[in-house]
Amino acid sequence: MSEVKITRHDKAAETRTRMLGAAYQSFCEAGYRATTMANIAEQSGVAVQTLYFTFGTKDRLLQAVHDRMVLGEDELPPVRQPWHAKMTAAPDISEAIHYLVAGVEVILARVAPLIPVFLAVSEDPAGVVWRRGEQLRLEGYRDLVAELSKKAHLRRGLGQSQATDLLFVLLSPEVYRALVLERGWPASRWRAWLERSVLFDIFDQ
Repeated sequence: MSEVKITRHDKAAETRTRMLGAAYQSFCEAGYRATTMANIAEQSGVAVQTLYFTFGTKDRLLQAVHDRMVLGEDELPPVRQPWHAKMTAAPDISEAIHYLVAGVEVILARVAPLIPVFLAVSEDPAGVVWRRGEQLRLEGYRDLVAELSKKAHLRRGLGQSQATDLLFVLLSPEVYRALVLERGWPASRWRAWLERSVLFDIFDQ
């Protein structure tokens, strides 16, 4: 039986993933300010110098954590993730929204626990990470509205900009956190509510 050769690149990628996981857990549990690079290095089993060499600063590490939570371990932007292709190929608006909500849920479930972290640093340089991410999310949802509008007309009197705003709020990590993490909604109930809300509040039925 041939042995699987583990390259230096594989080891570096595994170490990076471990450091990001430790940072995510520490940021969510202890907060950004209480978390130190030394804490993260200890939890991930690396020297603190390795952490600094890889990410440079704690702010840049937070950026990398946020990016990983949005992109996933495969580091694919949402438009290249499988759910997006299924949404685009869906023959009708209801099925397309089903794939949209299911796909975005995976991202929101990872991002929502970070919200208190970004609220705490909103006025600090680290707050730029969240603002940049939200701007990218808004732009992505604008593209989603344009794509979904090919399958059904927007509600009468609702323009692309307003439709984007509605999607931006409904499919937000804040709403997911409030209903699922804080109010204890089952994920299935959240998905059903979201699918109905997006379908009937944004599109003409």
